Amino acid sequence: MTDDLAELVDADTTESATAGPHGRGRLLSAVMLGVASGAILVPLNSTMLAVALPGVMDEFGLAASTVTALVSLYLGCVAIALPIAGSLSDRYGARRIFLAGVLGFGAASIVAAVATSFVVLEASRVLQAAAGALVSTSSAALIRQTAPAARRGEAFGLFDLLVSTSAAVGPFVGGVIVGWFGWRSMFLLAVPIALGSAVVVGLLIRAPSAASGIGEASPSGSDDTAPPRPLDVPGLLLLGLAIVAFLVALGAIGGTDSTIRLLATIVVLALLAVFVAVELRAEHPAVDPRLLTRRTFSAALVGVFGATVVLHGSFILVPLLVERLLAQSATTSGVVLLGIAGVAAIVAPFGGRISDRRGRRLVVVAGSLVSAVGLALLALPPAIASAAVVAALLGVVGFGNGLTSPRQAAALESVEPARVGMAAGTYYTGRYLGGVVGASLAGALLGTAVTAAGVSLGFGILAGVMLVVTLASLGLPGRRAVVPA
Repeated sequence: MTDDLAELVDADTTESATAGPHGRGRLLSAVMLGVASGAILVPLNSTMLAVALPGVMDEFGLAASTVTALVSLYLGCVAIALPIAGSLSDRYGARRIFLAGVLGFGAASIVAAVATSFVVLEASRVLQAAAGALVSTSSAALIRQTAPAARRGEAFGLFDLLVSTSAAVGPFVGGVIVGWFGWRSMFLLAVPIALGSAVVVGLLIRAPSAASGIGEASPSGSDDTAPPRPLDVPGLLLLGLAIVAFLVALGAIGGTDSTIRLLATIVVLALLAVFVAVELRAEHPAVDPRLLTRRTFSAALVGVFGATVVLHGSFILVPLLVERLLAQSATTSGVVLLGIAGVAAIVAPFGGRISDRRGRRLVVVAGSLVSAVGLALLALPPAIASAAVVAALLGVVGFGNGLTSPRQAAALESVEPARVGMAAGTYYTGRYLGGVVGASLAGALLGTAVTAAGVSLGFGILAGVMLVVTLASLGLPGRRAVVPA
């Protein structure tokens, strides 16, 4: 992997430095790996926690519907913080925001590891989410600034591979750690990763200056020297309040009762109406509602939302099934979950390559249908009686999910180049909100006790969600359609 990163720079002979192309390549390889190390904290700590939930339930005496708040709160807070973090990164610099994010993530992880109550553990997850959003937005900017312009796309591909792989192996790594050392030790894993990333980025990437060269956070080019866009404070505030109300309505915060959920639902609808009105009038909106009028973007957004509902719903159902009903270890639970995440990570590049030749719609629809079939089979009671069968069928679901990787490319190709950043933020927010719904849905279905009937029902509902995703994916373009500048 390091050699691949070095080649990105060695091939760019027009940007030579005093250290020579090979020295520059090694330096920028270290920079990119340092940034990627920080970026993997967010997906790793999202998927890895799944196998620790049974241990948290036992220590604090909680029901499944309560402990899943650790997942839904984390994903929901990331969704709230992403637009804010992106604006902060544009305004104050990606390097500064990245360092604040990784150090904050490490500190929050220590709090989680020593938490004496479930409330403290929930608070630490909120802090992790806020810090993780800072890392997610700034890491992409740092890769853009340090990679040679001629190979920037390949650099992002390698960067995405590292991040996606961390999400895929998260349940397995978490299962091994929890199985040997307990659930608290899982949070401590983030501390050395965060410190190492901060040291590399802090030492090798300099703050913006008038000079131009290796390791500087300020790239050359007219686009990057433009004044920072002003913060859309009203829009960000309304969006944040709407997502918080959404979490309350979903029951992800504090085990809210039905009356509070009804009131929160009304508040969500009111806030969204005001938000849309404000953003339509804003000169630089944080999220442009007009994007939703584009068929391709809307289809991709619905698709990623539903697919993430399935992914995180499975991350709740499977560990509780394997560890509670099948009486297997946390390590086994992590191995079983490798099917849905690991297979998807392997297949994803091939799905993208096929879509370049056959169009986005065909491969995404086919992949979604394959995933729906796998989930429908998991809904059958005999299928969940064996960990091996569950792992195999999750592999089918993961194979289908991997084929749907062109969905993001279709979404970003549907907007003008100058608006790709905002479109990406909107797309990612939909993805994280899907994770919140999936985790909360699985927890609500299981309630206070984990039963085979509840797990089967959960997989049946997820199969229905994936069928909706299949239908929505018909709105993607039949061939590659890039909006011209």
